[in-house]
Amino acid sequence: MDQDVFLNLLIMAAADGSIAESELGLLAHRAAEWGITDEQFEDALEKAASGRAELTVPNDPAERKLLLKELVRMMAADGKLSDSEKQLFAVFSSASGIGDEELNRLIDEVIGDDS
Repeated sequence: MDQDVFLNLLIMAAADGSIAESELGLLAHRAAEWGITDEQFEDALEKAASGRAELTVPNDPAERKLLLKELVRMMAADGKLSDSEKQLFAVFSSASGIGDEELNRLIDEVIGDDS
């Protein structure tokens, strides 16, 4: 998986001003799954924590959908949905060009997968 996708997850995790242990657990799992090295993880963490990193929209439509699902998982990881996370997700989903109906279907898929 692309480092930019991983950085996007970190940005979402840090959107509410902190990264919860449950979010860190999901990040560690994805890092291992996607072959992200410790150095890449730390670099992405520094960028996300700086507040200067921005979400990037993947060019590939399948990767955009995957990232949207991962962002939903990240928002739900700590059991809290902050206004900053909702706003960031809304901006990203709009920039992704994915319609409301498809977005709702993706969210339902994630909720169904994780329940």
